[in-house]
Amino acid sequence: MKRLSVFLLSIFLLLLLSNNSTAQQAKLDSIYQLYLFASIDTTKVNYLTELGAAYEEVSKVKGLAYSREALELASRIKYNKGICIANRQIGEYYYSQLNYSEAIKHFLKAIEAGEAAEMHASVSRIYNLVGIIYSNQEKEELSLKYFKKVAEVAEKMNDKQRIAVAYNNIGIAYKGMERYNDAKAYYLKALKEFEASNFKRGIASVSSNLGIISHILKDDEAALKYYEISINTFREMKDTTSESGIWTNVGELYNDKGEYQKALGFYERGLKYASGFNNNGFRQDAYDGLSKVYANLKNYEMAYYYKNKHIALKDSVKDEQGMREVAEMEKRLANEKQEKEIELLKQKEEIQALKVKSQSEELKKSNIIIFSVAGILIVVIAMSFFIYKGYKQIKRTNIELAEKKKEIQDSINYAKKIQESMLPEVNILAKHFPKGGFGLYLPKDVVSGDFYWFNELNDTVYFAAADCTGHGVPGAFMSMIGIDKLNSFIDKKVEHLPQILSLLNISIKRSLKQKKDSYSSKDGMDIAICSLNTKTKVLNYAGANRPLWILRNKEIIENKPTKASIAGYVEDYQEYVGHTIQMYDDDLIYLFSDGFADQFGGPNKKKYMSKLLKKTLIDIHQMSMPDQEIKLNKIFNDWKGDLGQVDDILVLGFKI
Repeated sequence: MKRLSVFLLSIFLLLLLSNNSTAQQAKLDSIYQLYLFASIDTTKVNYLTELGAAYEEVSKVKGLAYSREALELASRIKYNKGICIANRQIGEYYYSQLNYSEAIKHFLKAIEAGEAAEMHASVSRIYNLVGIIYSNQEKEELSLKYFKKVAEVAEKMNDKQRIAVAYNNIGIAYKGMERYNDAKAYYLKALKEFEASNFKRGIASVSSNLGIISHILKDDEAALKYYEISINTFREMKDTTSESGIWTNVGELYNDKGEYQKALGFYERGLKYASGFNNNGFRQDAYDGLSKVYANLKNYEMAYYYKNKHIALKDSVKDEQGMREVAEMEKRLANEKQEKEIELLKQKEEIQALKVKSQSEELKKSNIIIFSVAGILIVVIAMSFFIYKGYKQIKRTNIELAEKKKEIQDSINYAKKIQESMLPEVNILAKHFPKGGFGLYLPKDVVSGDFYWFNELNDTVYFAAADCTGHGVPGAFMSMIGIDKLNSFIDKKVEHLPQILSLLNISIKRSLKQKKDSYSSKDGMDIAICSLNTKTKVLNYAGANRPLWILRNKEIIENKPTKASIAGYVEDYQEYVGHTIQMYDDDLIYLFSDGFADQFGGPNKKKYMSKLLKKTLIDIHQMSMPDQEIKLNKIFNDWKGDLGQVDDILVLGFKI
């Protein structure tokens, strides 16, 4: 099951903020005048923290400067209330800049001072912020510790909404620790408190979380009930964006249950809402879900289509995130520049005071010293900033690469399951080839661009070996489309092999929207296809760039293919040539991709080549078919040695 989004709640949701710029400026002027005329230090600290909070809406950097000034004065007079509030405000500034390490440092100092001053409401707000930071970093045990502290304080204060927020967040921490029953218990407690206060967003958010956890616990009836509550509540709030995310969760539920048509409907509804509001995150989820459900319905064209949409959107979102990160970094640099300007301004004010009190010569010396120190300090700060920035960027990049690698590997493993489910079992051909057969199948990556195929119609068995463009996931998608098309032709009783290849060419070009002189995909495949009447022993063959080898009387007879691929750059109505061969007892049939012959290795690190492959097959042809496969595998590995595998490997052999 994919990782579904949960709703992590902040106590800020409980604060309703309004802002009028004129009134705000008047308020700032009023507080500043009161601060100037205050004679008691604790009163000055209180006004400074008020200025810090008020400037939050106007200039974060100016607000930070007042909060730091408040902290300096409060620390000097040991005023715990001021220390708590100032540290919290500074921590919130760094939290908004995503500088979590600096934020936590100030939050912990705020907690220490707040607990000493018995400032329960402020302390619980800080606990919650620390818990959210640890949750964002997936440090679930630490986040649980702080969310529980929020709950303890809120219960003592009998603050119902704060209690509900804490219970919801505790549930999310337990979910991250895979303690699903504990998570559900806390979600239920949160829902009860939100319902008691009729807090709509809380009800909708925690109901969605209950839907996710109920599905994980295999209680899909309850999951659907909670999803319905969440959807209806978001709809009452006219929050269609959040509603679209719930529809994709419902689609995931039905997909996991195997009710693919229902899943399809819900994914499409989620996509419709997400597209209407241009929510790329939910659109990504919907595309990914649609790809999976179409794969489960064996409609591989649509699965391929939506997987491409998912990958393309993910890449574009990554670009958007990158631009946002750049903008955020520029904003941080501008803020830090303002911080330094404020610090320099304070230094200049101090220097001016020294001018009034000192003689001119002493002042000149002082200026030289002060500016020298300031210059060195600025250089050191700048160097430290860029070093730290580089370290954080490298660390962030490494985390993103690890997450992306895991996501890609999960997708590839999923593609492997789909591909394996479509490939036939070679041993089923035993009834048609009682003297045996084998299939040497060695993908270069987890999934393969080579595939083998067979089917039956009356007394005739059809079999093929194909080599799709590329290898890995792109080749695997092509192989699934190819298998699906070939099966559909046999179902429609198309028996003539050149006609099958012509139809395969046309249908793949249409599926991939390949047009002449366009920028569309040019993917295609090479293939050798045969049909054998098991009564008359008449073998028919047609090939697109892949030959048929028949080994008879210690010689290989090569039947050459049409020099054209399937799809890609080939004309829409390309014709393919067929061959008819009378087979005899103990004749050997070999079909293969080009991977074995193209493998580099041996003493001179050269290709194996078709000529050597022919000699090898002649040398081993008297072995049983299973022993031939084992021998070929050993010969390939010995030839390859320490070199990497160049391409997917496929060799099929059958004995008449």
